[in-house]
Amino acid sequence: MPKIIWKGVIKSENDFPSSPLPKNAVKIKGETDIKKMQIKALPFMIPAALICIICMLVKTIAANKAVINVFSLFAGVVIGFLLLVFHELLHAAAFPKNATVYIGFMPKSLAPLALSSSPVKRNRFIFISLLPIILGIVPLIAFCLSPAELKTFNGLFFGMAVMGMVSVYPDLYNIFNILKTVPKHSILQNDKNDSYYYFENI
Repeated sequence: MPKIIWKGVIKSENDFPSSPLPKNAVKIKGETDIKKMQIKALPFMIPAALICIICMLVKTIAANKAVINVFSLFAGVVIGFLLLVFHELLHAAAFPKNATVYIGFMPKSLAPLALSSSPVKRNRFIFISLLPIILGIVPLIAFCLSPAELKTFNGLFFGMAVMGMVSVYPDLYNIFNILKTVPKHSILQNDKNDSYYYFENI
């Protein structure tokens, strides 16, 4: 289990953790401003939203009636929003046991963040980035499998699923960027709000 530290309010990218980098480290091109990155990442929200919409359409057509009520859907969205803290904790928990991860809230991006400057293997970093999607997949499966008559539960599950699936869009953007620019078998490391990769045997 990595060392997880509550950092509190993160005012800017200058407050991000920093660690020494090896001489062969290569900077990864990408948006360093969190707000601008979130805007660039918006198209990656579409696949997750489409999956949720398709599941809703299939369940509704199969039941030939409404399968949720609006109040429980709203409640599910609120619960899903509150679970964003667990989203970041899942990121943090997936780091190697010798890593240090800081959890905090950045008003600029209106979201909690998990930050670490500990080195991580490329594939491990992809796993870390993708892990919180289970907060959307699990309730979406529950929604698909629950009886159509249970409108309250269906609404809760679907609201949580939408939030859990859609909230990973910045992570999907980062994964896409890594797959496109970072060589296999390399090590990734953050320094402030810049990301670098390097090879251990050089």
